[in-house]
Amino acid sequence: MKPRSMLMAWSAVLIAASVATPSAALSQDPISGTWTGDIGLTLTQRMPIKFELKFDGTSAIMGTVTGPGPADFKSGTFDPNTGMLRIEVNVNDQDGAKLFLFEGFAINGMATGRVKDGTQTGSFRLTKSAAGAAPAPTPGASDAAPELRRSFVEVSGNVTKAADLVPADKYTYRPAPTVRTFGQLLGHLADSYNYYCGRAAGRDIQWSDAIEKGNTSKATLAAKLKQSLDVCTSAYGGAGKSGALLDNVGHTNLHYGNIITYMRMLGLVPPSS
Repeated sequence: MKPRSMLMAWSAVLIAASVATPSAALSQDPISGTWTGDIGLTLTQRMPIKFELKFDGTSAIMGTVTGPGPADFKSGTFDPNTGMLRIEVNVNDQDGAKLFLFEGFAINGMATGRVKDGTQTGSFRLTKSAAGAAPAPTPGASDAAPELRRSFVEVSGNVTKAADLVPADKYTYRPAPTVRTFGQLLGHLADSYNYYCGRAAGRDIQWSDAIEKGNTSKATLAAKLKQSLDVCTSAYGGAGKSGALLDNVGHTNLHYGNIITYMRMLGLVPPSS
């Protein structure tokens, strides 16, 4: 693969996302070791990435990175008190290096957050797999549940407020012919709540587009969103599986980023502004 094509492979996998607030219960060295995971356009369209990291015990991180194209680990920091993780990676092409910034949190052997290249913003997910990783949580239990619940309540609250702010006659609005309407976007989020929160609760369910493909009027979606949020309220309030709960937070943040764009183009102020 040519260098420019490799850079495009990195850039093409980015889109908006965010991250849950960390747990204060961090292990003595929660960073040093091998981290494997992915970056991608959505939570189903991903490309693999791997970090070998070494934490100095204070704040600095050193390491190496293997990604879709040639890349060099530039610098990294970790705050043991908050769990905040920041890594800079140079991705090389024929014109030089392009900086990719990873910002997020590491919680009990899992890390997630945003990755930016200066023009696009996307998401990453990593799991620590080397010796010394934090002990695996009890199957089905979410040891980061309070933080994940707080993050989901915040972003899902913004989605619900946005759904209320956008007029009913604008639910058919779409910025381009190739993307969802505003109503379909909300329907997709309701479908995702049912999927991720259902799986977090231990149900072996498959993805369904039933709400997105159905009636996407404002009145119908208000009821569907409430029903799906009830599923999540139960999952985040109990011993839900943290992986699915984390994915749900990331996925919701990703599409709330789309909602912000839609509202700005409609001349409306997003609720998080």
